[in-house]
Amino acid sequence: MSQAITVLGGGITGLSTAWYLAQRLPQSVGIRLVEGSSRLGGWVRTDRRQAGDVSFIAEKGPRTLRTGSSREALAVLELVDDLDMRSDVIVAPKASAAARNRFIYYDGELNCMPTGLASVLTGLPPAVRCLPRGIWHDLTAKKNTPEGASDESIRSFISRRFGQQVDDNLASAVMHGIYAADTKDLSTRALLYPFWLADQMGTSGVLRGLRRVAKQSRARNARFAARDAEEKYSVSKRRMQNPEFWASIDDASMYSFRGGMQMLTDRLSSRLAKHSNVELFIGQPARKARLGVDGNVELELDGGRVVQSQHLINTLPLHRIRDLFDNEPSSALLQETPYADVAVVNVAYSGKAITPVDGFGYLVPRASANSSKALGVVFDSCSLPEQDGGADISRLTVMLGGARFRELFGEPDAVTKDVLEQAALETLSDHLGIRMAPIDVDATVGRKCIPSYT
Repeated sequence: MSQAITVLGGGITGLSTAWYLAQRLPQSVGIRLVEGSSRLGGWVRTDRRQAGDVSFIAEKGPRTLRTGSSREALAVLELVDDLDMRSDVIVAPKASAAARNRFIYYDGELNCMPTGLASVLTGLPPAVRCLPRGIWHDLTAKKNTPEGASDESIRSFISRRFGQQVDDNLASAVMHGIYAADTKDLSTRALLYPFWLADQMGTSGVLRGLRRVAKQSRARNARFAARDAEEKYSVSKRRMQNPEFWASIDDASMYSFRGGMQMLTDRLSSRLAKHSNVELFIGQPARKARLGVDGNVELELDGGRVVQSQHLINTLPLHRIRDLFDNEPSSALLQETPYADVAVVNVAYSGKAITPVDGFGYLVPRASANSSKALGVVFDSCSLPEQDGGADISRLTVMLGGARFRELFGEPDAVTKDVLEQAALETLSDHLGIRMAPIDVDATVGRKCIPSYT
């Protein structure tokens, strides 16, 4: 058979993988992308909503991308550049309220997180007052790393080194926002590896141990100096070709697209479809994967069709591929990983500036969990007002559930939209004092959408 590579999964990871393969391999190599659902894009989804004569977007998945100098951030920006999407990009400047103001809902109030020394000197809000004590505790307490332990929960780690209140007020809120999970269930080694390593290597606290970790990291990264120099040169050429775009990115804290995040996956999909050596299998779930007698990978699709290739690249989550490898040697590698269910409720109101503060939004820590069903709320219109399209509206998104989904709402497949939408409106009323009727509200449930690395 001719050379071919199969990419399993049509989300942002699968689409970008297929894109880079198509760019870098000769056209004689066939590239097959297999997506089981009826649409490409995965969790990236932007709905167009209508309320009377007002049209606006509602993000059902990720809503912004981070800027910065990391390889990951630059890789996405290079992709945006290659796809000629520069004019579609909208940014939140570093000086904007969305970049400067991020809150934690604590003790019935929004507590603004400090963003620098100046904000610390002006006084810490109640939720954050535990942090200086926690830092002092880590710097002065003796090393208490559990002997022989290869890992521990984030809750245990933070409480042991910085105090339980730092976990209850701060760490739990951050992990709610990223993983929709409880710190008692999350792995320190997997998610906070530099801190875990600092605790292992240090002799007097995590923060002092981080210096050793940084030194070790610099020595390790020195081996990739040639690669890093090549990547920096590539970015510098792009900067010279499109200086205005890259200058706007330098001044940005985060960015998205005028028509929402789905513009990125839609553009990838349309560009891939134009490649003669790319074949898209949409709405055809994979059922079994096996090695053929000739050593090639055989992927059996729904309906019985078999796709053969020399290589199979998986971008699906573990819970989606576990059954593919029954009776194969690799099945032992597919360990059970729990996934969080999250309800995303998009709410739109008539008028501007309806929230009591401006900012990106807020997260709810464990300390406030008994008085809230929400993981957090995003102030969409404040973060990226250009996405309102000039309409006199305010868009917000309420995230519900996560690790407590079944406790709060029952089974994700059985809960009704009305229940979730009412919970979101109650959250906005109780937390932000918004009691006016919305012009639009829409709830969707992301089933097993975020892995919990335990």
